[in-house]
Amino acid sequence: MGKSCPAKICIKLKADGLWYINKFEPNHSHHTSPTKARLFKANKNMDLHVKRTIQINDDAGVRINKTFQSLVKDAGGHENVPFNERDVRNYVNKERRAIGKEGDGKALINYFCQMREQNPNFFYEIDLDDDFHVRNVFWADARSRAAYEYFGDVVTFDTTYLTNKYDMPFAVFVGVNHHGQSTLLGCGLLSGEDTESFVWLFNSWLRCMLGKPPVAIVIDQCKAMQNAIEEVFPTTRHRWCLWHIMKKIAEKLSGYGDYKRIKFAMKEVVYDTFTIDDFEEKWCSFIEKFELQQNHWLSGLYKERHRWVPTLLRKYFWAGMSTTQRSESIHAFFDGYINSTTSLNQFMKQYDNALRSRAEKEFEADFNSMNTTISCGSNSSIEKQFQGEYTHAKFKEVQAEFRSKMNCAYSLNTVEGCFATYHVLEDVLVGDRTKEHVFKVVFNRENHDLNCECSLFEFRGILCRHVLCVCAQERVKNVPEKYVVARWNKNIKRKHTYIKSSYCVTQLKPQMDRFDKLCKHFYEVAEVAAEFEDTSKDLHEILHHFTSDLPTRNATTENVK
Repeated sequence: MGKSCPAKICIKLKADGLWYINKFEPNHSHHTSPTKARLFKANKNMDLHVKRTIQINDDAGVRINKTFQSLVKDAGGHENVPFNERDVRNYVNKERRAIGKEGDGKALINYFCQMREQNPNFFYEIDLDDDFHVRNVFWADARSRAAYEYFGDVVTFDTTYLTNKYDMPFAVFVGVNHHGQSTLLGCGLLSGEDTESFVWLFNSWLRCMLGKPPVAIVIDQCKAMQNAIEEVFPTTRHRWCLWHIMKKIAEKLSGYGDYKRIKFAMKEVVYDTFTIDDFEEKWCSFIEKFELQQNHWLSGLYKERHRWVPTLLRKYFWAGMSTTQRSESIHAFFDGYINSTTSLNQFMKQYDNALRSRAEKEFEADFNSMNTTISCGSNSSIEKQFQGEYTHAKFKEVQAEFRSKMNCAYSLNTVEGCFATYHVLEDVLVGDRTKEHVFKVVFNRENHDLNCECSLFEFRGILCRHVLCVCAQERVKNVPEKYVVARWNKNIKRKHTYIKSSYCVTQLKPQMDRFDKLCKHFYEVAEVAAEFEDTSKDLHEILHHFTSDLPTRNATTENVK
């Protein structure tokens, strides 16, 4: 067989002492070594059937490695597949890069241009590779940008919702509005979940939001995300999604014989500690009791405990978001509109429909909060204080704390000057068991400042049952204004509701039209007035007087109605 095979290489030693390739024939008349043949470039041919299988699987959102493994299984082993996983990945990437072949790339640009025409504040950026293929995309409509002013303090970032048919993760920035509803603050499509991609996306988002980073952000336990946040948002406090961490317990600890007891004990340490000392003591006891000192996952979690342990994070405001449940709820919001087989062309249309639905829900909640009243459950003037200020959703949270007072018993512990320290005993439900917890509440009798060990107000912006118990005992009629968080206020007119967009709420269209015309008129006037200092000063005074007079004008208009 070797004699009849034309494949050969001829090397000749020349006078300069160097070897030169004189002749090379790559073709064989037979198969090369059966175990190695599939690895030679010349033999890496994917027939149409195989390519179709790869394409179907990729279109269905199945990860490439799973696709490759299914091909290996169908072929009866790796030795029977004439290519490796990298070849599959390169093939799919090549197909994916031809993003414009179905008009999707063009549709994407057309959509962005159309949105920019409707409102010049629509923002988008497209990242191209060296061959001018779409690599990463980011966009945020004008309404989302305006909403960021009110709800951009605490944001969750997530990429786990779906990947489209090009295997590009859909990334969402999600905030929570004054009703506790999820609100979209920008999104993108990424070519990969690496630090470089996240850095590009975060920088695009930062430019979109006029260089104002979020105060806090909730992310998954992802090193690439963490690296990007530290680079782009160095002043932003970030934490890991607690839900994702606790979900990994089975994967990381189920190999232990005492797994059920370990799982219960870990949950107790995480959810049932309210001071740093208490957490440290119970964590060390948990590790020693089950001899988990060598578990690298738990060691890593403890080292980064400041990023995920509730006890260590409650002292900061997170708008109630301890996990990426806001991203999870945005998933439910997009479900029924888009999925992993949706083309970019379809994606943009359905994206608008989904956002219209969310805007309608916010409008309905605004209307109900302003035009209906939830009755107080007590005669407390504090409850009535929140009834007049908070949206229905947030007032219900306040009422839940009032109801939970019945599970508490309080006693005055010490009085030092104007500071009274109370101990509030509460029956807390942990799993299926009821446990007693004592929370320390410090009350300043001079200025009515309040501080509770549970840190519910710091974390969620809602006064806790323990503080309300002390207020009742101290005969406090109204809490200081700082405890009535403006973020949950129903009486504030937020400008994002007037922003015109492709999915504007039908009921608000007259206000949006007026807002749009006024903005254009103001721009034209400002353009002329800005040329002269005196004219600008006069215009400022006119606007100042007009603004001061607005409440009277609006009240008169309401009375006429």
